[in-house]
Amino acid sequence: MSSNAMAASSGEREKLRAERKLRMVTDSEAGEAVEFLPAGVFGFTYSPGTDGVPLFTKHTFQIFEVHKLGDGSVHYLGYMTEEDANALNSATDAVDLKLYPEPYEKAQRFVSVPKESILRSRPVSREHGNWYPFTAVPR
Repeated sequence: MSSNAMAASSGEREKLRAERKLRMVTDSEAGEAVEFLPAGVFGFTYSPGTDGVPLFTKHTFQIFEVHKLGDGSVHYLGYMTEEDANALNSATDAVDLKLYPEPYEKAQRFVSVPKESILRSRPVSREHGNWYPFTAVPR
């Protein structure tokens, strides 16, 4: 990813964290499953589609950012193609989508995917942008 894309990505994330009034998980919380963490935190994970998604403090290459909002809901942040982002927001039936941790090829649209909208998830691809495949239900 270019340095311009990294800066834009970082700015979008920081703005959303501030709007949501989130703090990073602490060192003592690092590695805990998101469901056991207090509301109002964010962290990073390589395992968004697993049970007990662990959150960590270090933002590394192609890692997913996860938010646990004040109301306890969990959101996965990342990038989608315009087509997938539109389907996420307007699908009338279950739809298969891909979420990338960073901008990748045509996946340039920054999104926040509520965990409650994920019907089924599959393991992260680990190649071609490290995308997370999941099936979403209509909102």
